[in-house]
Amino acid sequence: MFAQLGMKPKPIAALDRLPEFPWAVSYVWDWFHEFSGGLKATGMAPVMAGWDDIQHWSQAMRLDLDPWEKRLLVRLANLRASVQAETESAKAKDRK
Repeated sequence: MFAQLGMKPKPIAALDRLPEFPWAVSYVWDWFHEFSGGLKATGMAPVMAGWDDIQHWSQAMRLDLDPWEKRLLVRLANLRASVQAETESAKAKDRK
């Protein structure tokens, strides 16, 4: 993701202070872990999430999610896939 933005990430030690965890929405973080664990891989690329995925998952879990919660879950899942792709790309370069 950083490569796409033309940026280099700062090492963790260089960060002044990590932001506080948003406890008010910790339930969405729990949902994300459950949701992302059920995504199906369709090939070699990291698993992306779509609207159908979140709709099927929320129906299966009998959850009535607000639109912002659905958007957040899809964004988190796709950010996760982007980070995984960068990590795999870096590992492949290191192997050469």
